[in-house]
Amino acid sequence: MDDAVPAGRLVFWTPTAPAAAWADDPRGPALVHEHHVRGAAARGLRHVDPAWIGVSFGVGRAARHRIGSALTDWLRRHEHLRSRLEPARGRCLRRTLPASAVTLHQEDIGDFADGASVRRQIEAFFDRSAGPLDWPHVVFATVEGAGGATVFAGADHGIADGCTLAMIPGQIRDALAGRAAHAPGPTYLDFGAEERNLVGRLPPGPEHADQWKALLGTAHGRAPAFPLPLGVPEAPVAQCSAYRWLLDGPAAARFADASRAGGGTTAAGLLACLALAVADVAGEPHLSAVGLADTRPDRWRGAPGWFVGLHPVQIPAHPGAAFADTLALAAAELRRRPPGPGSSLPHISRMLRREVHPRFVVSYLDVRRVVGTPPRPEDRMLRSRIHGAAEVYVWLTRSERGVHLSMRFPDTGVARAGVGRFVRAVARAVAGAVADAVPLLA
Repeated sequence: MDDAVPAGRLVFWTPTAPAAAWADDPRGPALVHEHHVRGAAARGLRHVDPAWIGVSFGVGRAARHRIGSALTDWLRRHEHLRSRLEPARGRCLRRTLPASAVTLHQEDIGDFADGASVRRQIEAFFDRSAGPLDWPHVVFATVEGAGGATVFAGADHGIADGCTLAMIPGQIRDALAGRAAHAPGPTYLDFGAEERNLVGRLPPGPEHADQWKALLGTAHGRAPAFPLPLGVPEAPVAQCSAYRWLLDGPAAARFADASRAGGGTTAAGLLACLALAVADVAGEPHLSAVGLADTRPDRWRGAPGWFVGLHPVQIPAHPGAAFADTLALAAAELRRRPPGPGSSLPHISRMLRREVHPRFVVSYLDVRRVVGTPPRPEDRMLRSRIHGAAEVYVWLTRSERGVHLSMRFPDTGVARAGVGRFVRAVARAVAGAVADAVPLLA
């Protein structure tokens, strides 16, 4: 948002490397990354809608050359960020750079007197520079303002997820402070090769497929849709966003207590509130959606990448239902979620022998649990403007500041009205759970 972007001197930073430095890399790509790249290649360069995500964060009064050195050091430490996939017949070929080959090209854009102008410049830069089919996949901008320097990082969604974004500010600040060390453990490139081996050994049992078939059966074989009218055809339309702080820090702690007292987690409690909101505003007997979850195995807890799995969400609810009763159902739904590599979108589509196109998606992320230096309250996650079909995405984020809801949905009057009603119903359900909470004894 414009108020989060300072005025000041704008600089773009683009990773570069000599063409001769690229080397063939035999490691197979992660299934979801390959699916992302092949889909973009099928649409063609002129038809790839911007699909980057990003983060902005302050670094204080750091000199420009020190910021450049920290960004370069960060890129060199993560081989995943200096690698690319090249679509070929029937597969994708990986090529990777040695760390020493990566440098940053600096472009001084100039001084801007207002944050709105800076935002437009950065957004256009990320739109044209952080894509799935060319390298680099991540670029940076800095704004040198009256309060110090602010860093903006934009990455193609195929190489980064929400946890990755939450890690970036702390890692860059550590690098600026001289605390950065060599990234330990295996990388996302190693995960891609291992994932393929694990998926090949998954048992053929029907339980996982049956859960997905039950979910798709609620919408005549398709992924479930947002339960209120959106006023759009199936063709992609511009999407807009909604934001709301549901809970401040102390209230979020009370909500977590209430969720634990009912045998669930904060994630289960928030899903229960979504289900109660659906029942309230749409009269639907279930929250039916596709859930997103972090699937990082323990060995990759600190690795940047796109470790996101999908799981079916069906939580019964009815208008006026008690939070505790709905929480129990939400907790049971989360417990039967299969973790691990079998939850990627391409694997699920192959398992079901049909393409799954999520339409109503819910996600929960607790950024306090990311590996390394935690993000600060003023750090902000960003996403590109996109066009989509009748899609509604809900992101719920827990941080030290509390619980934040963010949504994207079709930019129509019908959708804005329906989403507004839904968000207000979610806020009422969350507030009711906190009001009824009994404090846990220490």
